[in-house]
Amino acid sequence: MLIFSMAFTAQAKTISELNKEKQSIERDLENSEKELKELRSQKSETEEYVSVLREKINLLQDKLDTLEDQRDALQKEINAIQDKIDKTIADIETSQKEIDAKQAEFEEIYEQYCQRLRAMYISGNVSTLEVLLESGDMSSVLTRAEMVKCVAKRDNATLDELMRRMQEIEKEKHELELKKLELDDDKKNLDSQKSELQSSINEINSSKSELSSEISECNSLLRKLSSTETEIKEGIDENREAIQAIEDDIYRKSHSSAAPSGSYTPGSGVLGYPTSYHSISAGYPNYRSGGYHGGVDFPCPSGTPVYAADSGYVAIAKSLTYSYGKYILINHGNGLSTLYAHNSSLVVSEGQSVQKGQLIAYSGSSGHSTGPHCHFEVRLNGTRVNPLNYLG
Repeated sequence: MLIFSMAFTAQAKTISELNKEKQSIERDLENSEKELKELRSQKSETEEYVSVLREKINLLQDKLDTLEDQRDALQKEINAIQDKIDKTIADIETSQKEIDAKQAEFEEIYEQYCQRLRAMYISGNVSTLEVLLESGDMSSVLTRAEMVKCVAKRDNATLDELMRRMQEIEKEKHELELKKLELDDDKKNLDSQKSELQSSINEINSSKSELSSEISECNSLLRKLSSTETEIKEGIDENREAIQAIEDDIYRKSHSSAAPSGSYTPGSGVLGYPTSYHSISAGYPNYRSGGYHGGVDFPCPSGTPVYAADSGYVAIAKSLTYSYGKYILINHGNGLSTLYAHNSSLVVSEGQSVQKGQLIAYSGSSGHSTGPHCHFEVRLNGTRVNPLNYLG
C-alpha cells in the first residue's frame, strides 16, 4: 500500500523560509493546473491525466504541510510577542508605582520646603523669597534655584534634594513613555501576526478542501482505468496524520515483546498463504506504476476466507473507513508479524491467540482499495519486508 512520505524537517524553518517554500510549491501547482486544463480538453480518463492529477495532489499536500508549519511558526511568534507584552505591562505598572512613590516623597519634601519659606517670609526675610513665591509653578521655583542660594545651608540642601528627586522622576517618566511606545509597537505587531495567522488558517482550510476534491476526482477516474492504473488509488490518502498514527501503532505492536494475558503459541517463521488465491496483482516493494507498495495483494472475491499465516496472537484488530480499512495484525513472536488489510469483516479480536491456518477474516475492499483482495504484509521488528521470502 502506497503511503505518502512522512519525513518532517529536521529543524524548524523560519517564516521567511516557509513563505519561499510555499511560493515555489504554488508555482509548481500553477504549472500542474495548466497541464490539467490542456488534458481536460482531450479525453480525461487517461493515464497521463491521472499522472498529472496525482502530481498536483502531492503538491497540494506539500503546500498544506508548509502552511501548517507556517501556522505553527506564527503561533510561536505570537506567543513570544504576547509574553513580551505581558512583561512590558508588568514593568510599566511597577515603574508607575515607583514614580508615584517618588512623587509623593517629592511633594512631602516640597511642602516642608514651602513651609520653611513661609516662615522666612513671615519673619521679614523677603528680599529673595519674593522671587520664588511669585513663580507660577513648582518647576519655575526649582529652575530659579540659583537665586535663593542666600538662604541657610539647610534650605540649600533641601533644594538640592528636591532638584535631584525631580530629575529622577523626570528620567523615570521618560523611560516609562518609551516602554509605552514599545508596548504600542508590540501590540500592532501582534495584531499583524494574528491577521497573518488567520490568513494562513483560511488558506489551510481552502487547500484541504481543494485536496479533498482532487482526491475524489482522482479516485473516480482511477476506477475507470485499467487494473494496472487503478492500483495507484490505494496510495492516495488525504490524512497523513491518521496514516502516521496507524503506522506508529503497528510498529509498536508488531515490535512489542509483550504477550497477551493468555498463553499463545509462537510461530515457526515459515508462513502459509493468507488465502486460497495465490496469484499476485501487486507485489513488494512497488506497484507496476513505480509507487511504493509495502506488501503483496492477492485478488479474490469479496467474502473469501482469510487465514492466519502462522501461529501467534492478534495484536491489532481494527475497522477503519480509510487506509487499511478492516485490518488485523498478528504477532508471531521473535519480532515477526503479519498484517491482513481491506477485509469485509473480522472474525478474531485483539489479544486472541490464533493457530496457523485459522480463519481470522473475510476478504473485501474496505478502506482505500480498488477492489476486493487481501493485502498481506510481513514485518520484522516493525519494518516491512518481502512476504515472498517467508511464504512456504
